[in-house]
This record gives sequence, C-alpha cells and structure tokens, in this order.
Amino acid sequence: MSYPLVKITDSTNYVVTGKVSYMSAFCSDDNYTVTPNTTWQAKSRGVCLLTEITAVVQTPNGNVVATPYTSSGTSYSNFAILQTGPNSFAVTRIVNMLEDVAPEDHVEPTEQQK
Repeated sequence: MSYPLVKITDSTNYVVTGKVSYMSAFCSDDNYTVTPNTTWQAKSRGVCLLTEITAVVQTPNGNVVATPYTSSGTSYSNFAILQTGPNSFAVTRIVNMLEDVAPEDHVEPTEQQK
C-alpha cells in the first residue's frame, strides 16, 4: 500500500521553493524547487500522510512567503501554487472530477496514531 506521489504545479510567473512535510518521523520531508508553469513531483512517498506544503515565491521585488497548505494528515497528492493578489500567493489542493483515490486497503489513522 502506498499513496500517489505528491505533485506541485507552479501556476505563477516566478520560481518557487518550499518543503513538503509528512506526518511520521519515519518519512523524510521533501524540499522542492519548481519553475513557472511546470510541475514538480516527489521521488517517493510510501504510506506517508502529508501535513504541510510551504512555498517561497521569488519575485523581482523580493521573496514572498505564500500561505501554506496544512492538514492533520492527508493522502491527497495534487497541489498548485497560485497568485491570489498583487503580492500574495497560496498553496492549494487541485480539485477536479478525478479526485485522488486512496488505495483500496486504506484506513485513515486514528487520533492516537496522528
């Protein structure tokens, strides 16, 4: 059993760097860099639930910290960095008709496991 690889699409006109954080101490966090209108993909994920994606957007006027995506632990895998204002950005989950599907044998962690 494993979750889909995390993908982050940069829909801005700027280079973005950040970090994908996973819930378990047994899972290694991923640092990423993504260029405008491209998608970064993690190399591995296993059964690691995602808890946060941060982003720093490198604009001509300096670096801007985007509003991060946060979760108590999710198996979702498709995300994007969006420009939400003249000098503001956010990391968001991509939602479409083909939702991320957890494996058939997936069981959400209990509160004690989180």
